[in-house]
Amino acid sequence: MEAGAERVVAIGGDGTVVEAAAGLLELSDPPPLAIVPQGTANLLALNLGIPHDRESAIQTAFSSKVVRIDCGRANGEPFLIAVGAGVHADAIARADRSSKRRWGVAAYGIAGWHATRGVTPARFAVEIDGEEIELEATTVQVMNVASVIRRGWEFARGVSPIDGILDVVAHRASSLAEHIVTAAAVVSGAPTATDLVVHRRGRQVRVDVDPPATVQRDGEIAGRTPVLIDVLPRALPVVLPDHSPWSS
Repeated sequence: MEAGAERVVAIGGDGTVVEAAAGLLELSDPPPLAIVPQGTANLLALNLGIPHDRESAIQTAFSSKVVRIDCGRANGEPFLIAVGAGVHADAIARADRSSKRRWGVAAYGIAGWHATRGVTPARFAVEIDGEEIELEATTVQVMNVASVIRRGWEFARGVSPIDGILDVVAHRASSLAEHIVTAAAVVSGAPTATDLVVHRRGRQVRVDVDPPATVQRDGEIAGRTPVLIDVLPRALPVVLPDHSPWSS
């Protein structure tokens, strides 16, 4: 940026994109960030409608369509996708680089299977905009975007990266049968139709549990609870294709 660059292109997975975004957010007037997804899950590109095909993504990187998206912060560190505590974070910790190279996105499913075996719900203390609630859950996520694997398969409906609000989603599933019910609800487009999923919204969230749980931030392990989360509304300009759901 000091050399006069007018646009930054992040080529890689979600971790690469978030690191580039973190650097840009240190500037008072950051330039647009373009994304060429080349990682394992590429969840941010999926949610923003950026094509996974490399050539199409490169073409998009030169688009004139720029939209400012929200950025979350977890204990002061930025995130663009989600912060989670509990079983989901444990699964991400198990999906190391070697397993992702070998199995691709299936590595997360394999890790999730091992992480959920024998798990029991914990009592999370969650404070949302000053109101504290207790949730029996195996995982609590604070989300900026919600689609997984494919667009439309969402952990919660109505999650938007441009509304200045974060979405708190608690999952209660512990048995294999309950995980299947939750997954079916996600695939059917009604993720909160089951009482195994709780959805709340807010701008400032604190998540704690005893004993402390592993925390993941955009697919990287980020310590343990408690974690304090807030949102920077429309803080990051991102280059999007015309067909993105957030382009209008």
